[in-house]
Amino acid sequence: MELAQLRHFVTIAETMSFTAAAGVLHMSQPALSYQMQNLERELGTRLFDRKGRRIQLTADGQLFLPLAQGVLYRANEAIRLLREHMGAEEGEVRLGSNPSVAAYIVPGMLAEFHKDYPHVRVQTLEGGDLDLQHMVQNGTVDFAVVTAFGSPQILEVTPLGTEYLRIVTSVRHRFAGRLSLELRELATEEFVLSDSSYNLTGQIRDACRRAGFEPRVLYEASSLEAVKNFVRQGLGISVMPAIALEGLGRQGLAVIAAEGGLTRDLSLIMAKERSSTRAIQVLIAQVKRSVMQHMSLLPGDLAGVPRYG
Repeated sequence: MELAQLRHFVTIAETMSFTAAAGVLHMSQPALSYQMQNLERELGTRLFDRKGRRIQLTADGQLFLPLAQGVLYRANEAIRLLREHMGAEEGEVRLGSNPSVAAYIVPGMLAEFHKDYPHVRVQTLEGGDLDLQHMVQNGTVDFAVVTAFGSPQILEVTPLGTEYLRIVTSVRHRFAGRLSLELRELATEEFVLSDSSYNLTGQIRDACRRAGFEPRVLYEASSLEAVKNFVRQGLGISVMPAIALEGLGRQGLAVIAAEGGLTRDLSLIMAKERSSTRAIQVLIAQVKRSVMQHMSLLPGDLAGVPRYG
């Protein structure tokens, strides 16, 4: 049995057409049919039922498909790792991240990475923690930055630091002059929050409930930048990661600490026992440095820090 035969079989199974598979594989249909006949003869079973121009997997074919896909995946991984070892600094890295890190840390970090690895393509995917965990587990991303993880038995978890959350209002709001607030003081306020699919929104709601009230969410926005613009216009208050409120990002806003501290932890997750290319390893190291550096530069309180932008 040859890898080429497995590749031919998988391509036919995925396209459910000998004609389409032949086109994908850049070979003639008779040659492809001949290869499948040889594979079926070697295995001693039929993999496809042919009904005119239509085909479908037999029971044995359905059993064999994921096994063949696994062999091909491992073969491709072996080739990729060997090329990396030989110095071929190419390929693709897939990075998953929560929205705050994706928007405010990843762009600058990738600019640094590109200087040393200009031929590596980096795909970034943004999502909630549960979605990112699934992406790591099924291989959609190579690793991810999350605020919570639920499967430490199958994930390798590296703590990155603590992300501070701040109360944010318009500079015209009655709370704008305050250095700190207790969350319960926000019970009568109207909130602007991120889309409910983001973990941050659920964490804010939970914090408010622990303070004894259900937040009155008047508006939901699709991004942190949109939330800030809503707040600037006086449409409500919000709670946001401090990383989103650095420099010009706080213009037109009053940034207020939550008494007692309001934080969430950031972690890097990847699947245990999954091989990594050199480019993946370098990018992971860069993510760790960048996130930890940003977290260490953000003060735990707002003493001595301008509250307005």
